[in-house]
Amino acid sequence: MINYHNYHLKRFGILTFQYYRLLLLYNIAFTILAMSLIVFNSATTKAVTINAETFLFAKVTGFICAASLHYFSAKENYFYFRNAGYGMRRVIINAFAIDLSICILLITLSKIILHAATYIKG
Repeated sequence: MINYHNYHLKRFGILTFQYYRLLLLYNIAFTILAMSLIVFNSATTKAVTINAETFLFAKVTGFICAASLHYFSAKENYFYFRNAGYGMRRVIINAFAIDLSICILLITLSKIILHAATYIKG
């Protein structure tokens, strides 16, 4: 017996990752831009500090810009998701949740590494 609810969620997860893959290049570019702005800002203070709120704001703004840019430039891709029976709002929100999770993970890892580096230096 096939459990259709799990199949529906698995298929939706695959479609969400396919949509996120379309935005991946934009998201990488906005992440590099945000990180470079943080590093250049910290060059004047002689210490590398990552302001998590600024980085998170840059990621949210970057994702919204990437989704809107992709929406206006490649609308024909959305028929694939709509024909699969999923609304684009739901796919975009799940892709945003994935991007936000990756962002929070990167912020946490960078904070841990910078904290460890300050104690290794002595």
